[in-house]
Amino acid sequence: MSYATFSLTVNKMTLKKVNSISVFIRFLSTLIIIILIGTSYSDAAKKKKEDEKDCIYCIKYETLGDWPENERPEAFIYEEVNYPEGMFHESLKKSKQKQGEAGKKVYQRFVKGKSRLNKYQHLMIRDMAYFEALFNEMLNDKKAKVETLESLKKGREAMRMSLKISPKAKTSEAVLKFWATGKMLTAAWKKNKKKKKKKAKIDPEIAERAAVLSNLKKQIATAKVNAQRAATIEAQKKIEATE
Repeated sequence: MSYATFSLTVNKMTLKKVNSISVFIRFLSTLIIIILIGTSYSDAAKKKKEDEKDCIYCIKYETLGDWPENERPEAFIYEEVNYPEGMFHESLKKSKQKQGEAGKKVYQRFVKGKSRLNKYQHLMIRDMAYFEALFNEMLNDKKAKVETLESLKKGREAMRMSLKISPKAKTSEAVLKFWATGKMLTAAWKKNKKKKKKKAKIDPEIAERAAVLSNLKKQIATAKVNAQRAATIEAQKKIEATE
């Protein structure tokens, strides 16, 4: 499926599917942070006992170089992906370069920018494509730690849940869906932002009238309260006079 064809398909998504993304954000951001922090301690993980490791294949294999490709599940086999135009700069042709760039994008969005995930949901969805790319390009790196890859795979599957992408789907399919959906949401976000700006531009004369009307309403409300108080006091005086 071409990128253009898929973009047309994505534009037909229902609002329910898009809105489900926000529900998933808190869980997703927490999981990603835990995973990324965990990967930074890969050296410390070596000191753990085998029965303490939260992984399956890392007990037997330390790096991908130790793990024969014919013994790996399909999810741990590198895929040659034709990434969408604009996702990577033309100068980044080598797998290692794409891995490094994808890692930067993931760190910027999901670690440094974690507090803004809810505000910029369109960018979060778009950058999930970089998480897919990071995992995939690491599968082409013989020095990549198997334990780290198993952790990242869990994060990848959690992200795929947001758009109901199968855990067994090809990387190319997931990247395409994240990238196209992110672009669609970005376009919608920009359109809504322009509408808000137009609403914010109010004619000075109208703004002045609105302010006068607001003050007048406050004065009327105050007058009502004062009148009620005066009537209550007057009624109380009459009652006291008759006693």
